Amino acid sequence: MHLRRTQPLFRLLLICGVVISLTGCRTRSFLSTKQEIALGKEGARQIEAEYRVDTSSPDAERVRRIGTKLLPHVDQRDVPYSFKVLEANDVNAVALPGGPLYIFRGLLDIADPRDDDALACIIGHEIGHINGRHAARQISSQFITSILIYVGLPGATNQELARLASGVISLKYSREDELDADRRGLSYAQRAGYDPNGLIRFFTKLERMERRVGGEKNEWLRSHPLNTSRIERAKVLIENQNYRYGQ
Repeated sequence: MHLRRTQPLFRLLLICGVVISLTGCRTRSFLSTKQEIALGKEGARQIEAEYRVDTSSPDAERVRRIGTKLLPHVDQRDVPYSFKVLEANDVNAVALPGGPLYIFRGLLDIADPRDDDALACIIGHEIGHINGRHAARQISSQFITSILIYVGLPGATNQELARLASGVISLKYSREDELDADRRGLSYAQRAGYDPNGLIRFFTKLERMERRVGGEKNEWLRSHPLNTSRIERAKVLIENQNYRYGQ
């Protein structure tokens, strides 16, 4: 009887030891694909409770069409991707673990409506965050959270899932994650037949906007920091045709 009572504690301590030894490893995620999908669904529920989703406009169809065209050329993961437009003036895009991807109306308004190449690179970049498991790795670096998810403590899962989803929605990626998403997005766009220089055109527009109105008014720039070196790295990738991701 005493042994049975101590088994959950022993299990928790064992996992603590694993977490301590691995939290310094950037490439390690404690979230399974199934957990990422559950987290993405909860995040999508929260987003769609706050914003109106546009499902019928030409812009909504354009985003779906481009996203669907990219998918056969991305690094395949068994996740249910979706591409939706949110009726909000934020210049922003959000990619959630497990597949949900949102483009805000404000971003579409500043993007050239004739430049599908640029929009494909933007969507490809967001898919890159999903396939790079960037959010999952950030979540896994949180010691207590990792244990709660990994062990599945009774009564904590739903509450923890909702809290984590809220954090993912406003997540700010590291410079390394942004560069990785750029590399992936450029590869996906190029393999799908789009011009990767569309990303440079979009970055140039954002850079001008940042100088004019300030980055604090641009949600995409706050969550996806842009600087000269990032633009130059993207140019080098294109010049060298360094499209290592996708198929």
